[in-house]
Amino acid sequence: MAVMSLSDGRQLGYATMGDPAGFPVVVLHGTPGSWRQLTALDRPGREAGAAVIAPDRAGYGESSYDPGRTVGSSARDVGQLIRHLGLGACPVVGLSGGGPTALACGVLLGDDVSAVATVGSPAPLVPRDPALPPDRLVTRLAKLSPAAARVLFSLIMRSGRSDPEKALSRFAAMLAEPDALLLRENVDVRQAFLDDIGHPSATTAAAAARDFVNFTRPWDVELAAMAVPVQVWHGTEDRNVPVAHSRVITARCAAAQLHIVEGGGHMLLSHAGEILASVAPSA
Repeated sequence: MAVMSLSDGRQLGYATMGDPAGFPVVVLHGTPGSWRQLTALDRPGREAGAAVIAPDRAGYGESSYDPGRTVGSSARDVGQLIRHLGLGACPVVGLSGGGPTALACGVLLGDDVSAVATVGSPAPLVPRDPALPPDRLVTRLAKLSPAAARVLFSLIMRSGRSDPEKALSRFAAMLAEPDALLLRENVDVRQAFLDDIGHPSATTAAAAARDFVNFTRPWDVELAAMAVPVQVWHGTEDRNVPVAHSRVITARCAAAQLHIVEGGGHMLLSHAGEILASVAPSA
């Protein structure tokens, strides 16, 4: 785990895993989460020849909270990390709630980004595409009362810290069967999520609420301005973010290629090698 200073004085934490000699790829965790959630990518990263850099998005893990964070400003944090590490043009992958930031990186970061991939990412909700299903309860709550969403996440974080096993079981019960099976049977994934659930930062609840508030507002980036190839991955059985979201992303972004995983759930971590390969320099 390492920490760098951002231009406004905030700190940004990041971890590295996978193949140290491989092609660099920045992978953004979901909501809520941190770099700990992504340690299961070490093995597929090595197998794919990828050096995985996993930053904590603002307010998560070792990264400072940013009360004014937007989809675009989160991408600019990633840009500072890429330049700090001297990665050159590299791919950015966003999982779930990290997807909007990854997409913004492809729009805003120019020569710092070579490709983007999203996995189970929410689409822009404003303006709303009629193809999108009704919002989940937590999204509606964040739209009505950001403070209430923060309280909700505070309770969730407290429960996870006190009993990670029980919290993970509750989480798995809300997921599609492919995700629940992954959490039960994949030792690396299970341990990564237990570690993440058991170690929330003091500002994780605020950061998660901020994510959902940003989801309910117009993004400060335009997907039509995407300047790099985009690989959009989504499982047909995803309960957290219905597959219609990825269809909307693809329709709004001419540079996007849609990968529908039949029978796949939300996380698609069993497809990590394919996802990393889709943004590899030779892809």
